[in-house]
Amino acid sequence: MSTNMNKKYDIVIAGGGVIGASCAYFLSKQKDLKIALVDLKKPGNASRASAGGLWAIGESVGLGCGVIFFNRMTMQQADATGEDLPPMRPHVLPDYFFEFALKSNAMYPGLWQELKDNHGVDFKFEKTGLKYVMYDEYDKMYADSIVDHIPGLIDQVSWLSAEELAEDEPYINKKSIGALEFKCDHQVNPYRLNEAYLEGARQNGVDLFLETEVLSIEKQGNKVIGVETDAGFIGCETLINAAGSWAAQLSKMATGIELPVYPVKGQIILSERLPKILKGCVSTTDCYIAQKDNGEVLIGSTTEEKGFDTTNTLPELKELVNGAVKCIPMLNDLNIKRCWAGLRPGTPDEFPILGEMPGVEGYINACGHFRTGILTSAITGKLINDLYRGLPLDMDITPFKYDRFLKSTDNESIKVGEADQEVEIA
Repeated sequence: MSTNMNKKYDIVIAGGGVIGASCAYFLSKQKDLKIALVDLKKPGNASRASAGGLWAIGESVGLGCGVIFFNRMTMQQADATGEDLPPMRPHVLPDYFFEFALKSNAMYPGLWQELKDNHGVDFKFEKTGLKYVMYDEYDKMYADSIVDHIPGLIDQVSWLSAEELAEDEPYINKKSIGALEFKCDHQVNPYRLNEAYLEGARQNGVDLFLETEVLSIEKQGNKVIGVETDAGFIGCETLINAAGSWAAQLSKMATGIELPVYPVKGQIILSERLPKILKGCVSTTDCYIAQKDNGEVLIGSTTEEKGFDTTNTLPELKELVNGAVKCIPMLNDLNIKRCWAGLRPGTPDEFPILGEMPGVEGYINACGHFRTGILTSAITGKLINDLYRGLPLDMDITPFKYDRFLKSTDNESIKVGEADQEVEIA
């Protein structure tokens, strides 16, 4: 252990992405805790794979994650061979995830105003809605199945005919047959959101150790007492694991258990700045499209389990481009500004891992948010604050605890969290 132990905190947060930054902000609002955030930016942090969509319903029903494409191909193949058409199976997540996503989504208007008024930072909250654009009968069947699965949210959904869609979004392909709109699904600038949380936390007294690497975790018995970094030892009473796609390696050092968190690559394309061509965000069977406040059009995103690879690949980029041009033909004549890839922190069931670990003191998980980290960062930060302080929680986090991985459906133990490769910790 390093002898440099002059830095001692109530809380050390490992990871400065949107989840770690949100935890730092919410925990620091009362200004009664000594908090440090430690972060080393590496290629592929998850915020880079985000469009900034606050798509509480859209993400909860699987739009943009590749499941629609699979269902569409299945339907077309069955139709072509004369087989009975299989039922459409939307990738609808459980009710407790809807609650998690919707509660977080509802926080953003107030959070946006709070960070602007109190800290002078603006993460560009925009009320845009999200439209699932339909091209044919298969898309319509998928949209029907989504509506059938969310009867309690019918007031947040509206159908647009081809004529109504053309009037609302005149640049969308005139061959589309209409759209299903999710009225509460809006957007932010993901980078600005991350920066806003960090700046708010900094102004609240959080010490930011940026470009600092966690090398090891120090414990006394089963109690975490600090982190060894390349800048020295930082003592703490509680460590929060918000290390994104690197959370498994951090948990292994802190608890002896590798969380089942792994990187899921998402490739993104950004256009040059354009005049306003989209009123809202758009999802199709091929891609999603979001025009940001500065005019740039963001096209995403692939879902690839390729380890920690962050390279761009031409076949996947071509698929995204083709999907975007199909939806908005005028994009064919415009220039691509840049492409990149980010790493989402995936889990086997696609849900985050929150809360304590059995048998370990002074350690809390806030990781594994997959493709919904931007959307659910607000509720995550609040839940982690309330959990740490022993306050009543806004919702039951039992479905998000690590314990869910310890048993299979037949109550037999399952093996989780074996890493395929060793990586440095963010």
